[in-house]
Amino acid sequence: MIHYTTPQIYSFALLLFFGLWFFFLFYRLYKQFQHRSLLSRNRTLKKLKKLSWEDFECLSMELFEKLGWQVEGNSKKGADGGVDIWMKKHSWMKKDTHAIVQCKRYEEALVTIKVIREMYGLMYEYEVDEVYVVTTSRFTKECYAFSKDKKITLIDGKGLVRLIEKV
Repeated sequence: MIHYTTPQIYSFALLLFFGLWFFFLFYRLYKQFQHRSLLSRNRTLKKLKKLSWEDFECLSMELFEKLGWQVEGNSKKGADGGVDIWMKKHSWMKKDTHAIVQCKRYEEALVTIKVIREMYGLMYEYEVDEVYVVTTSRFTKECYAFSKDKKITLIDGKGLVRLIEKV
C-alpha cells in the first residue's frame, strides 16, 4: 500500500482544483462563443426564420445584451408562463429598469393581441417596468393599437433586422 505525504496530497488537490477551474472557464467561454456567433451569422430575416426557437431566444438575449441590458434566460423548460428573457438595466441616477421579453419565431403567422395582453398582465404580475415582444413575423393592427401609450415595445421581423444591423 502506498502512503502519500501531506505535501503530495495538497499538490494533488491543488492540481485537481485548477484543472476543474480551467475546464469550467473553457466550457463557459465555449458557450459564450456559441451564443455570440448567432447574432453575427443571422443578419437577414430569412436566416432568422430558419433558427430553432431556442437559438432565436439566445440571439435575442445577445441582442439585448449589446443594447446595454443585463439578461437572463428563463430557466424553466416547457411552459414558461410567457416570459422568455428577464432583463435589468442599471442606472446611477434613478432606480434600475426591469423588463421581460417574449420571443415568437414564426414563419408567416402574425402575432395576435392575445400575446400582447398576456404580456401586459405579466408586466404587472411580475412588477417590471417594460415589456418587449420580439418576432420574426409581424403583429396585427390590434397589437399596435393596444400597446400605444403603454410600456410595451413591439419588434417585428424587419425592425429586428434593422436593430441587428445597428449593433
